[in-house]
Amino acid sequence: DLWSRWSPANGNALHFCEMNHMDQLIRQPANTWSNLFYLIVGLFTLTLGIHDLKYSERKKSDNFLVRSPILSIMFGISAIYLFFGSFFYHASLTEFFQKLDQAGMCSVVIMLIIFNLHKIIPLIRIKEDYKSSHALMIIFGLGVNYLIFLTLYQININLLFPVLLVTVFVTSCYYLIFISKDHYFTNYLWAAFTTLLFAATIWIVDRTRLMCTPTSIFQGHALWHLLTAVSMMLIYLYYRSGTNPLEKIIMAKKVRRAIRRSKRGLV
Repeated sequence: DLWSRWSPANGNALHFCEMNHMDQLIRQPANTWSNLFYLIVGLFTLTLGIHDLKYSERKKSDNFLVRSPILSIMFGISAIYLFFGSFFYHASLTEFFQKLDQAGMCSVVIMLIIFNLHKIIPLIRIKEDYKSSHALMIIFGLGVNYLIFLTLYQININLLFPVLLVTVFVTSCYYLIFISKDHYFTNYLWAAFTTLLFAATIWIVDRTRLMCTPTSIFQGHALWHLLTAVSMMLIYLYYRSGTNPLEKIIMAKKVRRAIRRSKRGLV
């Protein structure tokens, strides 16, 4: 038993429907191998980000992910981080990998919050000029991820994770209501939220054992992994689908500043 010397996981670890094979290398087979879907999403978005970085002409793209490929790369790394943590958490049912699993979940959602903040605040004013806010968002994302790994993971994940998801939902709605409904293909967004809601229902059904066959290879929590991976892919495609031309935004801000200055001069 490779994991017997590790500190055991707590909380939900032993409460999933799947039978726990405590004397085997992989203690929850279905819940472990289903994490490969996160790896697929991570490699897909990571590859896109690397290709965006490779071709310099993409820096002029009207889409903020294509224009700032580090954001796609960070999202891909977050998905792979989630895969690694969740895979070994369900394989080992140990406290250390439980921490990585929870930190990985939060890391993916934090990236979505960063995407929304960058859409809402695409520019920052530096002296008399405007610059893209992507560098600030990258620093913010790295800082929050570090804090979660260092200390914030101690907050109950059943509280922290929903709060982060609500933040994504609220900032997404803010953009749609107060900024634009037309810049992005919103069907991707609603499909992602619907899939996530269905996944949450499956998680509850599995956790409470309302429908449960412990020895089956078909497990509710494994389906949760699949559906949340699909949701991650859909919402990434949503952010990838839209446009926010930086040059036009900068020009519009400069025009508004000039108008405000002229009005103050007239007064």
